[in-house]
Amino acid sequence: MIIIFLFLNSAFGISINLFRRQTLPQNNFSNYYNIQYYGLVKIGTPPQEFTVIYDTGSGELWVPSYGCIGCHNKEYFRTEESKTIEVSDYVVEIQYGKGQVIGRMVEDYVGLPLSNIHSFMPFLLIIRETEIHGLQSDGIMGLNNDQSIPNLFDIAAKQGLMSNSIFVMQLNQNPYQSRIYYNISDEKLNNGTTWINSTSDSYWTIQIDQAQIQDYIINFNETQFALLDTGTSDLILNEEMYELILNSLLKTCKKQFGIVFCPCNPSEQQKQYLPDIVVFSKGYKLIISYSSYIIKDDSSSDGYCQITLTSNKILKDFPNQMIFGDPFFFNYITIFDKQNNRIGFQDANLGVWDNSQQYYNDFTIEFTGLFWFSLIAYIIMIGGLFYYNYILSKAQIGSPSEQGQSIQL
Repeated sequence: MIIIFLFLNSAFGISINLFRRQTLPQNNFSNYYNIQYYGLVKIGTPPQEFTVIYDTGSGELWVPSYGCIGCHNKEYFRTEESKTIEVSDYVVEIQYGKGQVIGRMVEDYVGLPLSNIHSFMPFLLIIRETEIHGLQSDGIMGLNNDQSIPNLFDIAAKQGLMSNSIFVMQLNQNPYQSRIYYNISDEKLNNGTTWINSTSDSYWTIQIDQAQIQDYIINFNETQFALLDTGTSDLILNEEMYELILNSLLKTCKKQFGIVFCPCNPSEQQKQYLPDIVVFSKGYKLIISYSSYIIKDDSSSDGYCQITLTSNKILKDFPNQMIFGDPFFFNYITIFDKQNNRIGFQDANLGVWDNSQQYYNDFTIEFTGLFWFSLIAYIIMIGGLFYYNYILSKAQIGSPSEQGQSIQL
């Protein structure tokens, strides 16, 4: 009977869309010693998989091309293996703080693992790379605030694959998982979020009005800005801030060959010389803890680990610029809203951001007229079977001999 029912359903038509439990769309990051964070991206048809740093400090997506000069990557994009690639003669050069890349502009489908994002978009195939040493990923996914360069999330939202182009970074130190989230509900976005407008429509920058290092307060007479950059492993600070912190650190830390090493697991007495960094932006207070600007390495033989602080003297052309790299992001879940030119901050925790955020697809059942016919026929057949069994059992009760029973007097 079940076989007949299934046959009737397939023949006459039933459409059932059952609800299913979902979590917030996200992409896990690999963590290289708390200084590089990178995830997966798929490019081409059929897709070729690469690792990329999700970099809020740059704008372009690039991966190395097969035959790239100076590239030392594990994976290379092979144009002849993609059926959908469109190659141009336009060559672009990108200068980073530590080297440069030169690439040819192309277009192809780009997507994320376990996602419905599959967008045709421009990116660079690198043909030459110079002086970029120590890069653990194959390439870089630029996610800065440049309105003239649409990123993957901008394009996916425009194509209707996402409800908005907002993405969220949650960077954690080992051993906790780091992630990027997207396609986020308004309820989740505004759950205790502090919003600060970006001061630039090209980069994710916030104005820094004041800083506090222990009991010392710095009021900036000239405008100071901080660029939020997930592609940088350091905190590049205003020189006065850096000197104040350094003077305190060296009371319990040590300096070797120009590098400062501090206790990996400081005692209560040592902690008094290891200050948190407090900055104020538009009346909001942001705190960068000591534990976030030290590269924790418990395998260190002497118990001392390197800190990730630098003076902005290295930014000779930008004296009013600071760069808040990965150590800043350990303290906050950071929301990037390009459409509204703003950045949101939620208190970081060691759990997964979307644990409480689960939602369900609509539960819909569409029945056709023929389905009702098959259902009624099934009910009639089941009823007939029960009636036949009832008549048969009644006849057997009325005839003991036919049941093989004996009666003794």
